Amino acid sequence: MKNALQKIIDAGLKPHYQPWEIYLARKLNSITLIAIVNMLLGILFFEITGYTQFIPECVLSLIILPVVILLNVYKNYIWAAYWFYICGFIYFISMNLKMGVESYFILFYFPVIISMVQLLGRKETLKHLIVLGIVCVVSVVLISVGFKYKVISIVLNDELISSLFIFNIILSFLTTLAFMIIMVLEGISQESHIKSILKEKEILLAEVFHRVKNNMNIVTSLLNLKKGMSDSKEVQDALEDCRNRVYSMALVHQNIFNNKNIVGLNFKDYVKNLTNEIAKSLGEEDKYEIVLETEDVSLDLSNAIPCGLILNELITNSFKYAQEKNKKLKVGVKLKKVNDFVELEVRDNGPGIPEDSNKHTNSLGLELIKSLSEQINGVYSFKNDNGLVFELSLRLD
Repeated sequence: MKNALQKIIDAGLKPHYQPWEIYLARKLNSITLIAIVNMLLGILFFEITGYTQFIPECVLSLIILPVVILLNVYKNYIWAAYWFYICGFIYFISMNLKMGVESYFILFYFPVIISMVQLLGRKETLKHLIVLGIVCVVSVVLISVGFKYKVISIVLNDELISSLFIFNIILSFLTTLAFMIIMVLEGISQESHIKSILKEKEILLAEVFHRVKNNMNIVTSLLNLKKGMSDSKEVQDALEDCRNRVYSMALVHQNIFNNKNIVGLNFKDYVKNLTNEIAKSLGEEDKYEIVLETEDVSLDLSNAIPCGLILNELITNSFKYAQEKNKKLKVGVKLKKVNDFVELEVRDNGPGIPEDSNKHTNSLGLELIKSLSEQINGVYSFKNDNGLVFELSLRLD
């Protein structure tokens, strides 16, 4: 019995459905089963009370309701939802007008409206909720007009009206309760399923970050080996530049993997690690000083890698062009968050960019900085202020 019931609830689930679509279809099948039970209880009640004039609508509904599940199977949940609610509103019009306002049959609108909002209250199905909401309002208006002009006149004695009043109140309450229990249970199940999927994706992404980091480290090692095999200073410098660029990207993946946070990167820690590695690779620690003034700022992967490359180029360029004889090189890095923006500033105490020379502005490093800044829609500037100053303002999404 339980397996058969589960098969009915799962009817119409398709492999391409997203989690929310799966649970929408399941909930629609579940409330259809509740509606069928209500019809059976209604037939039993009317048979006992002797008022068989209400039975035809219930029997017709028992024929119509299984079509909801069939539409779920052979069409989709949208077709099934329209069939369920439009047929339901027609049934409500007929039963309300037959029983009269004193029967309180109109109370059944509450569980139906609650279920409709719970099922279709998403941006993907909002237009269908609006359409069915309008149909619901129209049906209520028709019932109100029918009550006023007594469109269907069935004489009911006081005893039956009292019995209908109690029956409709109890059954509408139990129906609402059953609908809410189904919504809650399916919601809990959906949340558990989504958490499970997210966990699997986190594990897969962590593995991807780990593999990318390892591959980049291999490239870095190969560049180091090639650098050691070359006697040309120009080749060694070019290979060192490439090594630092690859390392700056690998460090992003390494930090994300180590911190188990695939959503964002703590750029403060990244800046510290990157500057230490660049300084270590360049050696001669007594000839320079790197001052960090950084705040805790989280960047996503799409912004973290370009910003890391920009920072690498700026610091490397400072070591190449800003060092002067008998003067200790000072490089300052500032990172802070201002409202919805991240502001990065890198400065050195070198000669800056000569006004009458394109030597620096045409270098590959600075062209790369400009290109990366534009890639992340950042606003950047170069200026001279007792050395070169680079400023970048990046809007957080």
